[in-house]
Amino acid sequence: MLYPRRIEIHRLKTVAGASDDVIGLTGYSGAEASTSASDPNGETVLFTNIPANIQSGPGGRKRDSSLPQDAVTNPSWIIYIPITALPAGAIRDRDIIVDDRQYRYEVGQDYCNILGWKITCLRLEA
Repeated sequence: MLYPRRIEIHRLKTVAGASDDVIGLTGYSGAEASTSASDPNGETVLFTNIPANIQSGPGGRKRDSSLPQDAVTNPSWIIYIPITALPAGAIRDRDIIVDDRQYRYEVGQDYCNILGWKITCLRLEA
């Protein structure tokens, strides 16, 4: 099977700043942690049950010491999605992908062509 995994795509909710004619006099308009018990991650679920193929990416980063035995941290992951599974523009940088094993990934780059989606991600850790 070419796409054996299933994923969900989430987007962080943001707090819109007050609209005002004066530039710069708005509150914080970025992502905030949710205090709602029904939505602890403060995310909107955009798509569910999307077929995907998740593969290890081309390495990660080593710690500052760069000793030969240091483990690689923040390895990248590539997620492939068939072109018919999502509309164009459906995925954006910083979206969150949750796979069928409950691992969470943050989208770093998303690319769509006639063959499908190629999404470069970092796996998020608690």
